[in-house]
Amino acid sequence: MKPQRNALGVIPSDLAAPQRFARKFLQVVLKRFGVERAALYLFNPNLGDLEIDEAVGVAAKWKERRVALGQGVVGWVGSRGEAARADLRKTAGGLGREGSEMAAPLSEGESLVGVIVVGTKKKNYFKEGQEQELADLAKEAMGWLALAWKVAGAQEEGERSAALAGVGAAIGAEETSSAILAKVTREAARLCGANLASLFLLDAKSETLRLEVSEGASKRYQAQPVIHMSETALGYVVRRQKPWSVSHISQSPQDPHTELIQKEGIHSFLAVPLAEKKGALGILCVGTRRVHRFSDSETRLFQGLAGLAAAALQRTKLAVQLGQTELELRQRERLSSLGMLAAEVAHEVRNPLAVIRMLWHTAIRGLCPTEEQGRDLQLIETKLGQMNGILDRVLNLARSADPFMGEVDAKDVMEEVALLVRIKLSASKIRLSLNFQKGGPIRIRGDRSQLEQAVLNLVLNAQESMTEGGQLQLGAVRKGEEVVFVVEDSGKGMKKEVADRLFEPFLSGRPEGTGLGMALVRRTVEAHGGRLRIKSKPGKGTKVEMWLPAWADSKAS
Repeated sequence: MKPQRNALGVIPSDLAAPQRFARKFLQVVLKRFGVERAALYLFNPNLGDLEIDEAVGVAAKWKERRVALGQGVVGWVGSRGEAARADLRKTAGGLGREGSEMAAPLSEGESLVGVIVVGTKKKNYFKEGQEQELADLAKEAMGWLALAWKVAGAQEEGERSAALAGVGAAIGAEETSSAILAKVTREAARLCGANLASLFLLDAKSETLRLEVSEGASKRYQAQPVIHMSETALGYVVRRQKPWSVSHISQSPQDPHTELIQKEGIHSFLAVPLAEKKGALGILCVGTRRVHRFSDSETRLFQGLAGLAAAALQRTKLAVQLGQTELELRQRERLSSLGMLAAEVAHEVRNPLAVIRMLWHTAIRGLCPTEEQGRDLQLIETKLGQMNGILDRVLNLARSADPFMGEVDAKDVMEEVALLVRIKLSASKIRLSLNFQKGGPIRIRGDRSQLEQAVLNLVLNAQESMTEGGQLQLGAVRKGEEVVFVVEDSGKGMKKEVADRLFEPFLSGRPEGTGLGMALVRRTVEAHGGRLRIKSKPGKGTKVEMWLPAWADSKAS
């Protein structure tokens, strides 16, 4: 008997939701054939099998079972595309272990969409010809179901467009990245009716995923530790930058995260990467307590939301970089202002210094000093000349004056600094030792005055670190095409984060310090084409090495 036109009793409101229409259709076939159970299976093209989308009168354990093509009555109908009936004593069923079942395919053209199946506990219940009646009902239902999916698709597209526009507007409104990530997670949960939505961020260095925000999760889930990518299927999503979905999470490979979401009562799960050009930044996940097959359009939606989340994170990174650049510019501005101030001071000091130098020559004329006094007087005259040179450098700071390069003996530089500070070190109970490689002079290409000032700054910094006395070693050694100046103390040392910033301008550990001495050391070494190395540990002292180019005509010993 052929069904009448619209035998399913469809009204316009039924088409507003495919699930509602499917339940109504199942009720119709239950009544038509006088049975107690019915189900709508949909074909999963990714896995190549059938899974229940809607069911009436079917036990929970049967709802969760997937059916392979060719397996039992449902699988046979799905693979052949023909309606059939069977006694479950002779063949496997899809809705139970006993009684009778009858099934018909749901198709669009040559493509299998799913299978409608009805069943009863009664044996040999279905009669010849009834399978064709079910096939006719299935054909009519397929037409209405396709229309319902189109209506729902149009509604979903509208909601999804609005959701994407809302998240995009949040980014444009310069909301914080945390607020945007929370909005993305909420929208993901709302749009698919998810019971759980979460967003993980990737730490690329440790290859771990950290839960950043979640919606609908228990305190246990929110308190989960970081997940190593090698320990979870989420690592696949990050590495391949591909979505991953399962309709029955209990049937997928188990790992720490899948075990955790099962404790949340989740059956179906989807994860998409927060992708950008250089790699995934994290993962957006959604899960439902009901069995759900995530459609391609849903996956595309979540990929769009994840893309907006990635854009928000990238914007935050750019904002941080911009802030750092702004800080550097302000620092340079401070240095520029300091240079102008120093130049003004140097100009005012230079004239009195010139008078002092002239009066000095007059004052020592005719004196008969001892050898030691003569040595000290000569040192004073040399340092007055160095002071004048320093003032010249300050005045030329705005013009970025280069050092006056010439042949310099590293041993002479170290010995002169040692002579200059011997009294100060002795008063501080600091023992000074000089260590040079054996042989002749250790020549470098440099500006002697600038190099002496750099070593002096290092020595004074070392002296400040040895408040209760100690040992200070100065040395120089030729290594290949470079000469290494060494200043090593037995002071209090410093942590790595302090040592890394030792040569930054205005960074001083002393209340009265300006923080410029070490910055000038770095500037001098860089101007000579050299490099600095520092080794320090709290309580173990500090060793600073200045690596500078050797004099071109000298030979390595």
